[in-house]
Amino acid sequence: MNTRKIPAIIMLLAGSIACIMTYLNHYSLKDMLVVLILVLVIFLIIGLIVKGIMDSIHLPGTDAVKADGEVIEKTEEEQTEAEEQKTEEGEGPDQNKQETQES
Repeated sequence: MNTRKIPAIIMLLAGSIACIMTYLNHYSLKDMLVVLILVLVIFLIIGLIVKGIMDSIHLPGTDAVKADGEVIEKTEEEQTEAEEQKTEEGEGPDQNKQETQES
């Protein structure tokens, strides 16, 4: 899963909300900037923690594509398992041949 942009998105959302709220509450420019910097730093840390948690959760089978966009091919064992599952469900290649011969 691509989690590289999560801290930036969280920071930008929090910063924009902080700017809007400080503007609506008529803060001075100096106070607005102090609040904005504090909010950005705090939410950067929160975003990095969220990113770390999401990176640590690794679901099997989600690495279908490498980082450079190259498709990862299945091993022979995975291919035979997939074919066995299809034949058990009645979707195997032999089933299709029988259907075409009967037609």
